[in-house]
Amino acid sequence: MAKIKEFNEDPEWSDYIMDYEKKILEREQDAREEGKEEGLVYGIHNLITIMRDYGENNQKILQRLKQKYGSDFTDEQLENFLKQN
Repeated sequence: MAKIKEFNEDPEWSDYIMDYEKKILEREQDAREEGKEEGLVYGIHNLITIMRDYGENNQKILQRLKQKYGSDFTDEQLENFLKQN
């Protein structure tokens, strides 16, 4: 218990721990962002497939992608998703 108190009172150790915790939080945030983007891409590919199954043409599909995902992806990215699918 005395050792823990000693560590807690050491400003250098405290700075080290704070920096370490900050890095962990940043990594968690990055992982969340990557997961969110992966989920959006998965959703885009599903939407393209479903719209094609219903006979929609590429122009109509791209228009829908821009409406639904235009705030998350550029027009060029959305066009590439359409080409890839």
